[in-house]
Amino acid sequence: MMLKEIKKILCIILVILSPLIVKAQEDYVVNQIKFLQKSNASFFGMNQLNRVGVLFNSLKLNETSNMDNKYAFGSVAFQDKNFSLGFDINSFKINDIGLTNSLVNLSYVYKIQISNYSYFLPGLTLGLGSSSVNADNLIFEDQLNMSTGFISTETIDPLAPLIANINYFDLGASFIIHNEFYMIGLSLKHLNKPNISYNKEVPYTKPIRVGLQAGYEFDINPFERGLLPRFSYLYTFLNLVKYGEAIYLGLNEEFQLGEFSIGFTQQTGSVNSFSLNNFGMTIGLALENFDFGLHYNFSNRKPGKVFSPSLFELSIIFDFSIYRRNNRGIYKKLQIDNYY
Repeated sequence: MMLKEIKKILCIILVILSPLIVKAQEDYVVNQIKFLQKSNASFFGMNQLNRVGVLFNSLKLNETSNMDNKYAFGSVAFQDKNFSLGFDINSFKINDIGLTNSLVNLSYVYKIQISNYSYFLPGLTLGLGSSSVNADNLIFEDQLNMSTGFISTETIDPLAPLIANINYFDLGASFIIHNEFYMIGLSLKHLNKPNISYNKEVPYTKPIRVGLQAGYEFDINPFERGLLPRFSYLYTFLNLVKYGEAIYLGLNEEFQLGEFSIGFTQQTGSVNSFSLNNFGMTIGLALENFDFGLHYNFSNRKPGKVFSPSLFELSIIFDFSIYRRNNRGIYKKLQIDNYY
C-alpha cells in the first residue's frame, strides 16, 4: 500500500518537473514530422491547404503508469484574402493521479509573397489552457503516520482545497520564410507568461519559449532511376528550442518514396544536469486524400542523468484538396503550387 502511494507521489513530481525538461509539457504530444505546426503555428498556412488530423499517443512514465495524449488540428485557407486559420486541441491525462491538462489554440497566418517563388508567413496564436488534479489521489504529509505506516483518508493541509484546477490564456507569434526547397522559421510562445500555479499565492509563470526551425527537401531521384519511385524526396528538419533553463534540439529525416514514407527522429535536451536523448522511427502511407502515420520512440533511461520514456503514436490526416487524388505520387512537404 505504502509503496503504491510513494509511486504516485514520484509520478506527481515528474509531472511538475516535466515543463522544465525540454520543450514544455504540452509538446510531449507530437514527435512526428507530419505535425510541424506544433513547433511553429505558421505551418498552418503552408501552401494554404485545407486539412484536418488526429493523433493518439501513449507515453510510458514507469512500469505501472502511462500518460495518454490526444491531439487534433484543422486548417482552412482563405486564398482570396491571403490568410489561413488553424486550430489545434491537445490533451493529456495520467489516470493514476487524476491529472488532466488541455490546451486549445487558434492561429491566424497571413501570406506575403516576397519573390517569384518565396513566401513569408507571419502568424499570431491565442490559446486557452486548463489543468486539473483530483486531490483525492494525492497524499499530503499530515496523512502519513510514520510510526504505523498507515495513511489517513483525510487531510487538514491548507493546500489541499487549493489544488483543483487552473485556467489561463496563452499568446504566441510565429514566422516562416519558405519556397519549394527550404524553410526557415521562428516561433515565440507564452508571450504573456501565463501563471500555471495551482496555488495563486505562490505563482509559477511559464517563461517565454523561443524556437528556431529550418528545413530542406532534396529530390533523391532527379533522373527517375528505376531503383526508386519516380517521386522520391528526403526532407530534413531541425528544431532548436530555448525554454527557461532548458534547451532542446530535435532532428528529423523523412524519406518520401511515392505513397510510402519512412522517417527517423533524434532528440536531445538538457536542464542543468538532467538530459533527454532518444531515437524514434516513423512510417507512413498516403492513400488519395488520407495520410496515415505510425511512430515509436525508443526508451533511454539512466537514473539521475537521462529520462527518455518510450512513446507510441498513431495519426491520420485528411486533405480536403480536390487535386490531392491526382497528384501522381508527388507528396512533397514543401510545396507552393496551391498559392496560385
